[in-house]
Amino acid sequence: MYNVAVLVHNFAVEYADQILHGIYRYFSDKKDVRVFFAQTRTPHIIDGLYDYQCWASVEYLTSKVIDEVIIVSNTYCLYRSRDELKELFRPFFSKKVISIGMDFDEPGVYYTTAYCDSVYDEIVGHLKNEHGCTKIAFFSANKIQSQEAEERFKAFKNALKKHNLEFHEEWVLNGAFTRSSARAELESKYHKKEDIEYEAIICANDLMGMAVLDYFSELGIKIPSEMKVFGFDNTSHSILCVPTLATVDQSIEEQGYAAAEFGMRLLKEEGTDFPKFVNTELKAVYRRSCGCEDFLEQKKRDVFNAAVSHYEEVRRVGNLFDVIKGTSSLSDFAESFKSIVDTSGFSKLVVFVLREPVTVMREGTFNMPDEARLLLRVDTKNGDADYFEENEYINIKESLFNRERMQSNPGCYIFQPVIMGTVQYGYLFCKAERTDFGMNSILLKVITSVIVQAYDYTMTVNQKRLLETMNKELKERNYDLSISSKTDELTHLLNRRGFMEYGQKLIFFSDEVDTNGIVFFADLDCLKTINDKYGHENGDKAIIAAAEVLRKTFRKIDIIGRLGGDEFGVIASGMDIAFLDKLREKIDNICVEISERNNLIFKLSMSIGAARFSPEYKDLNELLMMADQDLYEQKKIHHARIKN
Repeated sequence: MYNVAVLVHNFAVEYADQILHGIYRYFSDKKDVRVFFAQTRTPHIIDGLYDYQCWASVEYLTSKVIDEVIIVSNTYCLYRSRDELKELFRPFFSKKVISIGMDFDEPGVYYTTAYCDSVYDEIVGHLKNEHGCTKIAFFSANKIQSQEAEERFKAFKNALKKHNLEFHEEWVLNGAFTRSSARAELESKYHKKEDIEYEAIICANDLMGMAVLDYFSELGIKIPSEMKVFGFDNTSHSILCVPTLATVDQSIEEQGYAAAEFGMRLLKEEGTDFPKFVNTELKAVYRRSCGCEDFLEQKKRDVFNAAVSHYEEVRRVGNLFDVIKGTSSLSDFAESFKSIVDTSGFSKLVVFVLREPVTVMREGTFNMPDEARLLLRVDTKNGDADYFEENEYINIKESLFNRERMQSNPGCYIFQPVIMGTVQYGYLFCKAERTDFGMNSILLKVITSVIVQAYDYTMTVNQKRLLETMNKELKERNYDLSISSKTDELTHLLNRRGFMEYGQKLIFFSDEVDTNGIVFFADLDCLKTINDKYGHENGDKAIIAAAEVLRKTFRKIDIIGRLGGDEFGVIASGMDIAFLDKLREKIDNICVEISERNNLIFKLSMSIGAARFSPEYKDLNELLMMADQDLYEQKKIHHARIKN
């Protein structure tokens, strides 16, 4: 079984979507290959709050289990130069690599391209011979270092020369393959209709061509009678704009198909002397913007149908939210995914989690951990829905999955990091039954968000169960070394380490279920006096008695710990701050009760301070400091009350 990774900057771009459709179409019926489509972005990208996490996750795909990588390199050129991209993707060059649209000029790295000399020769000839245009401008993408941009500009100049037309440097506009960059360039050069001297303009892509249509119309230039406009790519935009945009059909989907087909040959035909690149054919498409009739009514209907289906996709998102909003634990999620599949379009889901979540900052470097374990496996076609509370860890630098489980699962999967904000929990594979990659990306963001929340909830619930077990074992004096290391030997309460660990988890759990509460900081009054006057043995008795006071005062579900010396901490989830006065009175009464019952020779007394935790205040260290400050104030009041 071969494993192929497909890297693309962003699923939600029409060019990328069509390329991926072609790759998917080729591999969809292959029984000996798994394909993992990965939306990567680029390092430290500023789009979105946490999209930079997608690039960090690319590190997983350097795993030895990946045999080949197809890089849709044209989708990255807007963000990085060719040399920068070459260095970014260098970790993959030890594998078989096919680059779509860009020659990295590296041994063993192949690429696909679409030479445009002949099609530009045809277009320039058409404008000259059919429409009488001899003054032709060019809207380049020279603002970025793109191989495609350079090839189209060069082909345009060659075509002018072949047809004995003059090239004017001042008629070259520089954009970046985007509508906004083209608009900015037009506004900087032309302020009125008379500023424009040429009769036709050829644009390096459709987006810039549409910017020309819009801006020239605003200047009062009539298209096509006064200006002929050509684009490049034959996107849905070119068909739906007014007037329809003459363009170049580079068969984007077929380029993806050809790259996948070439990649499969590389995998299977070892030792074959392959050509460095694969070339695909281009075709000129004549429409109203160049003065020709548009006979593509069927194509328009296809685009309209695609737009209608888009609304179906929007409904998929809404239905998905309805299904999963009741999900809480991971076992719930595993079961509910069988109904989610009808909404999401994913038939298989495999989720791996790291030993510990890793924080990744925008400007930081992601150091891939060595190990991950299987957390969830859902196969809706076979009715499987498994959540694994414990599982063996695999070396993710060697493999990304349990080989024996995935061996019989070929097909096309989407690879997705499992993240929440700046934290990476692991990664997942979803088998995609629908090929709307942009919508799949949105659905996976929703699904991963639910998985993370269910994971955190499950871990917290498990921890709470552990606490209950621990308390039971403490009472029975039958606890193991892991629990005793978090237990105070004298009082049998949690020690500082255990209190801080379990207490913080309880606060986070309370936040998950929308519950506030109180953190208490308490100490034993006059311990030094007791030690000095009655000896340290009685000092220990006083500390043990203080622990008993707290156990009697607070509920079994509250977390109580000895922080050191005569200091104690308590976390009471769900307790109202208004209960404080009664609670302090209760402590005083219990101190008297225990003193009398145990015939203590000293007076047992405690002071307590409080701090309220909430979604805004949930750091246990800070809350303890706030409670300690309140204790300082209360201690003065408490001592005065005892003296009187």
